[in-house]
Amino acid sequence: MSSNMIVMGDVPGGGPARMDLAELLATRLLVQGNSGSGKSHLLRRLLEQSARMVQQAIIDPEGDFVSLAEKFGHLVIDGAECSEMALHAAGERMRMHRASVVLNLEGLDADQQMKWAAAFLGGMFEAPRDYWYPVLVVVDEAQLFAPAAAGEVSDEARRASLGAMTNLMCRGRKRGLAGIIATQRLAKLAKNVAAEASNFLMGRTFLDIDMARAADLLGMERRQAEAFRDLARAPLSPLVRP
Repeated sequence: MSSNMIVMGDVPGGGPARMDLAELLATRLLVQGNSGSGKSHLLRRLLEQSARMVQQAIIDPEGDFVSLAEKFGHLVIDGAECSEMALHAAGERMRMHRASVVLNLEGLDADQQMKWAAAFLGGMFEAPRDYWYPVLVVVDEAQLFAPAAAGEVSDEARRASLGAMTNLMCRGRKRGLAGIIATQRLAKLAKNVAAEASNFLMGRTFLDIDMARAADLLGMERRQAEAFRDLARAPLSPLVRP
């Protein structure tokens, strides 16, 4: 078995479910699933299994991944204690020093979360060519940072965040940035960002509009979309920290 393979769990009656890390780094991944479908657990499993194999950057709006630092040595950046300019510089420096980072945006309002994420991603994207090493860039609740429609945030914040997310998914691969975006609401995620994903992990989904978007991305017929409502939650594999 290739050393690039990571084990995501077990398929009942089928042995381990493996993911090719080299393929993941060469492409982009979209993970979708309603609350309780196992989306966050899957992200956590993927990060833990690959933590010692590749540099990681996690945009974490809820503080769910901060504890990765305790086991794997990620640097945690508290967005509440940083300026926009400092985060842009941090994004560039993390690439230069090849440090894995969790950007914790918990507690910030939506406008500030978008601006801070855009600054950090912008710094990573603009790092000099000499530092274009492979990085897994995980953005949880991606619909917050690449919304399909204008909301209550400022136009400035939305433009900056959407631009950074588009760069990550459209142009990031040349710079070694492998985007992994996760969302509970596929219909609320900007289409031009979602469409750049070449790999999909779809979980249980209840709303008709989200099921239709998932079916479109997978090339399924609309009448098959209801299958997403009936998906069972997969058995969870153990995590380092539950």
